[in-house]
Amino acid sequence: MGRLFGAALAWGVILGVSTMSALGQPASRPSAPPPDPAVKAAEVRIWTSDVVTDDVPRSAWPAPAGEELKPISLIGARNGKFSAKIVIASGGTIKDVQASASALKGPGGTIPAANIQIRYAAMGEAQFWPARAVPDMLLEAPPEVAVFTGQRGANLPVWFTVSVPKDAKAGTYTGEVSVQAAGAAPAKVPLTLEVTNFTLADPQDYRTWMDFMQSPDTLSLEYKVPLWSDQHWKLIERSFQLISPTGSRVVYVPLIGRTNFGNEQSMVKWLPKGDGTYDYDYTVMDRYLDAAEKNLGKPKLVVFLVWDVCMSLQGAGNRTINTFVEDGGKAVREAREALLGKGPRVTAVDPATKEANLIFLPRYEDPASKALWAPMFAGVKKRMAQRGLEKTMALGIMPDLWPSKEEVAFWNDTAGGLPWVVHAHAGRPNLIGAGAKGLYGMTDIGYAASVGFLSFNVNTEKGRMYGWRLPALMSHYFRGGAQLMFTPIDAREFPIFQITGGQRGAGRIGADYWRVLRNAKGERRAPATARFPDNSWRNLDIGDWYLAPGPDGAVATTRLECLREGVQECEARIVMEEALLDAAKKAKLGDDLARRCQEALDEHHHAMWKTVCNDDDILKQLGELSSGRNPPEAITQALEKMHKALPKGSAAEGQAWFAQGWQEREKKLFVLAGEVAAKLAAK
Repeated sequence: MGRLFGAALAWGVILGVSTMSALGQPASRPSAPPPDPAVKAAEVRIWTSDVVTDDVPRSAWPAPAGEELKPISLIGARNGKFSAKIVIASGGTIKDVQASASALKGPGGTIPAANIQIRYAAMGEAQFWPARAVPDMLLEAPPEVAVFTGQRGANLPVWFTVSVPKDAKAGTYTGEVSVQAAGAAPAKVPLTLEVTNFTLADPQDYRTWMDFMQSPDTLSLEYKVPLWSDQHWKLIERSFQLISPTGSRVVYVPLIGRTNFGNEQSMVKWLPKGDGTYDYDYTVMDRYLDAAEKNLGKPKLVVFLVWDVCMSLQGAGNRTINTFVEDGGKAVREAREALLGKGPRVTAVDPATKEANLIFLPRYEDPASKALWAPMFAGVKKRMAQRGLEKTMALGIMPDLWPSKEEVAFWNDTAGGLPWVVHAHAGRPNLIGAGAKGLYGMTDIGYAASVGFLSFNVNTEKGRMYGWRLPALMSHYFRGGAQLMFTPIDAREFPIFQITGGQRGAGRIGADYWRVLRNAKGERRAPATARFPDNSWRNLDIGDWYLAPGPDGAVATTRLECLREGVQECEARIVMEEALLDAAKKAKLGDDLARRCQEALDEHHHAMWKTVCNDDDILKQLGELSSGRNPPEAITQALEKMHKALPKGSAAEGQAWFAQGWQEREKKLFVLAGEVAAKLAAK
């Protein structure tokens, strides 16, 4: 089945069997399946699918075994979003698709049809991932879908996403969805939504840490609109809107140009006065923060980019040179050497021509720098204070290579001791957080998105971990493009692995960082970040994206929807765990409810780990895992110490098992979280 193929392939990449080059291109494509005589190009089939399964169009006709058109059942919580899907399949091109949904009626009233979003999961050239050929980008208008190269048929999953009102009464709501396509009779099935008596917090108040990065330059290049034009701002706002429901509230503001984040310009413009001093134009920065607050939500962290690796005096010999590309890092090395000893680049506007160009400023160690940067950053701090965001400010970004002590001292003085942010392999928890002075003993590292120094917890009988309540703000950076390979279950469980381990959540996740740069043939080859090889971070470069390029702006992906639903499960877990960890609150729950909550949490936890290893005997032997860059690697390394190996196919088998009962486990979380909330709210 599709989900088994996807799971095995995803874990191959996650465990280090890379299928990518440095620019994120597949090293090879899977061989095409043999012709299937059962495929009938003129026929169309429609069936109900499960959102935790893949819809790989390699055996689109007939429908996969056990799949049929049947009623849709959803379980949800108030103030959340929950999805279902119906698949259209054909041996030929799928066209003339129409889909609709009625209002959902129940004893508690009506959920309007307008609360049901209908989207169409497509591949096309925007998928850019032949080795993971599943419909992923969610288009808002039905496309024509031809047979994808190497596949036996064509698939078009139709997604129905229900937004449950915050004031909806608990109960069962019923309605109907309809799907039709050329060559097939209209397919109508009931849609039932069971709304539990639990209200999710607004994403603004989520406790699960999610850190999505938005790329203005990608949007400008993709849609061929000028930077900071009205069209550009609409595209930026759309991207923020799409990632907002995950709870991501991190905003990155480049104060220097051509960084690893792919930005050509700095967001503050420098205006030469002709005497070696400058005025400053904050228009772009202000509007970017406006767009974030309006469409993303109130930021929890605003990171000002003031340093990157091209400014290091270690030169081209340091270990951040990318040795994985075809030229062995020659382009990166030459670009780095050309900038050796030079200072930061910022965008200056010529007073006569009004043209914007990058200029070099003195290095931070140069005494002349203070007079240039101090008034500029004072303006930044003033504007942040006016927004009530002064306590969210941080500096960055550090990869494996750090700025020198002199550079840190400069910014410590200029910015008033603001903490720094690191996105790197190293993220030792004891160095992260207020008062730790993790940066040379001079200033704090306020946030780390880390590849290493992670911890996960397998068996709750050996102890439990609560990453969501740790004081240090540390997230898991799952690097290397692995998140592009996620199955629906991988994406759903990704945040849950973190909050039940030693991390607050996930970070350094690409939102709209898709491959926007094309070769001479028009093929997508690299992200916007590849334009600036002098600031390559080697295998720390941004290699994932959860948004895709729709015809008029970014669109969501199926992975984004699955991850968001996983975050919703995290929030239900946190409501229960917080009560169980507080003696007074636990007493208020009573012994019976406390016991049922813990049992449901442990059952949910065990099911998550079975998606990595389907061997219960192995899972019983493992507790806290403090090595490994991700859950499967952590288990593999633990087993190696025990002179054992992860059983072949274990992840695929576990994911197939997980898919059979996931909704009932989710229902338990929401129902019990609702009981907990009611008990704690009672006088």
